[in-house]
Amino acid sequence: MDRRSGYWNREKETMPPAARERYQARWLADLLELAWEKAPGVRRRLERAGLGPKDLRGPDDLARLPVIKKSEMPDLQKADPPFGGFCTVPMRRVRRIFVSPGPILEPMGPEISEWHAETCLFAGGFRPGDVVINTFLYHLVPAAHELDEALNLIGCTAVPTGVGNTDTQVTVARAVHATGYVGTPSFLMTILQRAKEMGVGRLGLEVAQVGAEPLPESLRKQFEDEHGIMTRQGFGTADLGLVAYECPEKAGMHLVEDAVVQVCDPQSGEPLPYGQIGELVATVHNTTYPMIRFGTGDLTIIDDARCPCGRTSARMLGWRGRADEVTKVRGMFIHPRQADEVVARASGIAKYQVVVGREGHQDSLKFCVELAPGASAEAVTPRLEAAIRDVMKLRGSVQVVSAGSIPDGAKKISDERKWD
Repeated sequence: MDRRSGYWNREKETMPPAARERYQARWLADLLELAWEKAPGVRRRLERAGLGPKDLRGPDDLARLPVIKKSEMPDLQKADPPFGGFCTVPMRRVRRIFVSPGPILEPMGPEISEWHAETCLFAGGFRPGDVVINTFLYHLVPAAHELDEALNLIGCTAVPTGVGNTDTQVTVARAVHATGYVGTPSFLMTILQRAKEMGVGRLGLEVAQVGAEPLPESLRKQFEDEHGIMTRQGFGTADLGLVAYECPEKAGMHLVEDAVVQVCDPQSGEPLPYGQIGELVATVHNTTYPMIRFGTGDLTIIDDARCPCGRTSARMLGWRGRADEVTKVRGMFIHPRQADEVVARASGIAKYQVVVGREGHQDSLKFCVELAPGASAEAVTPRLEAAIRDVMKLRGSVQVVSAGSIPDGAKKISDERKWD
């Protein structure tokens, strides 16, 4: 058997559907009892729906509870700081606090493996002894820290290189004989291209786990055919952790057993049958931060057909866009409220629209603005560029357009990217 095939937890990953449902019902019952007692935000949600923890006996009963939207979290946290009443442990037991765009605060509790990323990484080919450059952001957001922990659980060595500094990434990867990569697919291509420019040739990377942005099949083919890197992806959020992962078959992302994932109508929250597109709504087995019927805003399709790999879980068939105007750019979410704040910092703007595009394998961010009478592009542009960096934590360009170019009622954020 190939070194990078196999299972992380065969007992869980190949359990019959009925056994999986019983397993999820057990942890869900325990989680609801804990949240009812320790997390007042969860208790308030249940009470508003006229429910108690014993009314939700299994995954199918969750549909009785309205979906909580990610966009609601900033206001809920302002009303009941710091975590909206959704954290079950006292602050002294919180290991880290992350701050995701919104802003939304997420606690990391004392438990190990609450993000469920080790299953994702192992299925994607990571093995004990791999030396892995972790290029996700370590500042404020959780992905890098959670993946670090998962790599250590498998027996890998993590090198926290973080984002940017492409020359350093190449130099460090060579120095430590890195065999693995975690980060965005676009940044992996940037590193590989820079290594070629530096005369390094192949870096020796064998396996990559990518996320935070879509993985076009054309790009995966380049990684695998031209560079010999087994490349797989997973799906997760800062609030939920990893809920789906690819196996060697590359035929959709398997749902983890410690998450109840539903595809729901974005307006009503009603679960949809397998095969229909809708919003991904998840309930995760996280005893510190129990997210119950959490609406991610991401659109997808779930397929329950058996995968050739032998795993028995249903599969998420890729990311199909957003149900709202929140958009992920270079691994970071941008919100319409952030766009409003950017514009508020630069007077002289009559109308604006944020346009997200794709240049090669890189995301682009452009503010198109119509100027108010008397305003000048020379004065407005630098203020806007600085505000984009400050508020959105991204670099973006500014384009001044003629009056009437931006239609009335246009979306504040227009995602014009195309994915193969």
